[in-house]
Amino acid sequence: MKIIRGIVILLAFYGAGIAASKWLHIPLPGNLTGMLLLTLGLCMGWIRMDWVEQASSFLVRHMMLFFVPIIVGVASYMNLLSQDPWPLLIALVAGPMLVMLVTGRVVQWYLKRQRQKEKPSVQQEGRALDA
Repeated sequence: MKIIRGIVILLAFYGAGIAASKWLHIPLPGNLTGMLLLTLGLCMGWIRMDWVEQASSFLVRHMMLFFVPIIVGVASYMNLLSQDPWPLLIALVAGPMLVMLVTGRVVQWYLKRQRQKEKPSVQQEGRALDA
């Protein structure tokens, strides 16, 4: 019975996330918005962890079943992929590399900017002493 209640709560937050994303034009997928709402509910104490813990453990334990349709869908395109695998291979290698490179550069830029904000310049110190 606890699993059913937990699944109902999880589905309610999933539906609320989809509705919020559509109605409020939030630029996030509905399932992510629902997870954020669930996290907010857990942090604020509106939802107790033991209400959803068994259901979420059950779903995570059987997560591979949710990927079966995707695997079957990819398998149906195997003849197309075997004819010209290079675009897929390039996308699988270059995509994550590009994401890591851009993320690393943005983090380096941000940290450099934070360090510059933290140490005052000589001119600012002089002005502070003059005042």
